Amino acid sequence: MTTQGSEIVSPISQWYDMMTRMFPDKRLTFLNYGYLGQDSDFDWINDEDLEQKCSANLIRTLLGDSDLRGKKVLEIGSGRGGNCAYLIRYTGAASVTGLDFCPAHIELCQRVHPMHGLTFVDGDAMALPFADNQFDAVINIESSHCYPDLNTFGEEVRRVLKQDGRFFYADTMKGDNTSALSERDSIGVDFFSNVLEQHQAMIEHAGFKVEEHADISDGVIRAFESDQGHLKHLLKQLVAEKKQQNEPLPPEVWHAFDTMLHFFDDSGVKAYRNGHLAYKLWRLKKAA
Repeated sequence: MTTQGSEIVSPISQWYDMMTRMFPDKRLTFLNYGYLGQDSDFDWINDEDLEQKCSANLIRTLLGDSDLRGKKVLEIGSGRGGNCAYLIRYTGAASVTGLDFCPAHIELCQRVHPMHGLTFVDGDAMALPFADNQFDAVINIESSHCYPDLNTFGEEVRRVLKQDGRFFYADTMKGDNTSALSERDSIGVDFFSNVLEQHQAMIEHAGFKVEEHADISDGVIRAFESDQGHLKHLLKQLVAEKKQQNEPLPPEVWHAFDTMLHFFDDSGVKAYRNGHLAYKLWRLKKAA
């Protein structure tokens, strides 16, 4: 994830830094929520990616039938590098740059993704360290809800995109259901304060042409409820290994993982299903 101002260390960045240093396992590369369509098949995926197939399927779904062969691609909020590695290995992109605000993410990605054409840089979504008109495509997945100024972010994306460049954008946000939640059902859900209108305003402010827009909450629910291949299954395995090894971890780490897994198993599923949360994607174009 990325956030504003190198002089400010956000709590989210601190959490990811701690998580990455305590769980440096190279099996954990994707952090996105995953997606399963009603008829999803995985004939296309490499065996080594099956453990996180739902996450790989999310970026595949976001890209749709877009052709990135020979293109120069930027991911903003590249996390542990799973999306970037996917872009290099599956799309034929000429080069992929992953930008993230968390130093531990950059260190991990440089260690576990030594691929030709793939680079990772430390940077801020509000002030991208790139020249104008540099990229054919920009990708941003489940990161923008942390940004303090979506309009500035949108301006920066437009600035670094070439004319007719594509912006592939996906995030979770508050849904239309504003009824009160129980304390248990609000766990992980009340983290999201962004609303659809903010994202739409950013898109309009930056002057992007909307080519496709979809609510894919149902597919995210199916991924959460899958019995294999989701981020939660790998997280549970890594946490169990730590406990078996009797490795001391700060209480806040265990609490954070408990919260995350409760969201995947319980509160998040309910929230997407009852409309307290929504997962949206856009395929956008930089028009003249």
